Amino acid sequence: MSPVASCLMLSRDRLGPARRAIGCYRRQTYPHRELVIVSQGTARYRAALARCLAEADVPDARIVPADPALRLGALRNLALDAARGALVCVWDDDDCSRPDRLQRQVERLDAGGFDAVFLSSYLHLSEPDRVLRWLDHRNVQDPPEHPLLPGTMLMRRDARFRYRETGRHEHHGEDWALMLDLRERGRVHIADDLALLYLYTFHGGNTFSRDHHERMWRRFSRPSSVVAAHAGELRAALARFPVAPPVDVHGAEGFVFTAKAAR
Repeated sequence: MSPVASCLMLSRDRLGPARRAIGCYRRQTYPHRELVIVSQGTARYRAALARCLAEADVPDARIVPADPALRLGALRNLALDAARGALVCVWDDDDCSRPDRLQRQVERLDAGGFDAVFLSSYLHLSEPDRVLRWLDHRNVQDPPEHPLLPGTMLMRRDARFRYRETGRHEHHGEDWALMLDLRERGRVHIADDLALLYLYTFHGGNTFSRDHHERMWRRFSRPSSVVAAHAGELRAALARFPVAPPVDVHGAEGFVFTAKAAR
């Protein structure tokens, strides 16, 4: 039997994004999974989350209350401790996963005997201006030392690997610090060929500022010629995410095309 993957989500007070992330979880094709939601929200907010789970018909989910004073590292460890699966997957409420994301990352993890799998290529949506970009950490002139997005992590549960609860990475970059530990002491695979499984979203209330996201756009956006050549693939991928059209699709050099609703 395939291992259970625990999808770990933090949600404090933003019901709309949480509902969308729950919907993405519900549509996953990988059958052996559970959803763990750690919430610093009020009892009323947790009740609203429970209604979302019921409306989406997600029985394999639990809501774990959390102290509002906890920092992100401690919150993510709380989710790790609540997980029952042999695998754990980051399931941020900001972002969206294509229905086959979990299935394909689990297959890659098992096939290679890896401790963790990350994605190097993904979509990025700027909600305020409705602009979609295809980011790729590998196919750039100056690839970073760690060409991946930490939020795409799927890993085997292992007591050696936990988030920092003190120091400079207790709140910002807590997922980056865990990734560095994994790369130093575990077998990590960065999947270059599993593009378009993940949609990273900037909405204005993210942990990191717009400046951070703009730096990512400038450095990792795929060339406009590549985006144009893959327009059909991008339209098909976008249709599998809960994103209302239209959105303008940009490459590194600017606007390429508008993805509109299918007729």
